[in-house]
Amino acid sequence: MPIEDIHLTSEQEDEVLSDLFDSDNRDRQCLVCGSKWNAEERLLQQQEDQSQLNALSFGERKEKFYADYESGRIDHARQNVPVEAIGVYKRKGVKAAYRFLKLLDIKVDRFKKRTLFVVLGVALVLLLVLAYAFM
Repeated sequence: MPIEDIHLTSEQEDEVLSDLFDSDNRDRQCLVCGSKWNAEERLLQQQEDQSQLNALSFGERKEKFYADYESGRIDHARQNVPVEAIGVYKRKGVKAAYRFLKLLDIKVDRFKKRTLFVVLGVALVLLLVLAYAFM
């Protein structure tokens, strides 16, 4: 379950942490490779990372998603999928979310260009009408 789908009160967070770390030994060790870590610190760091990601604007999160996806860091990209693309991501995966956002960028860029031309055309017409009216 993605972290952003978990909504806990501070009391519930404290309860979860106390359940996970009720013993004095909070260090964990992988039975396969032998690497060691402190589970409480890792969980708190993940929560902080998620809070920082949630604070990013759509554009910032989208750019971070692009950077992670294009550099091959797919796991990081999955964590940075902008909210606007979550539905696509859940249905079809990270590659489809990337394509969706790129297509959205293209459509928005085209819309901005067309709108600029329309506004310039309307301004030109109004300027000509005003010039004609004052003559």
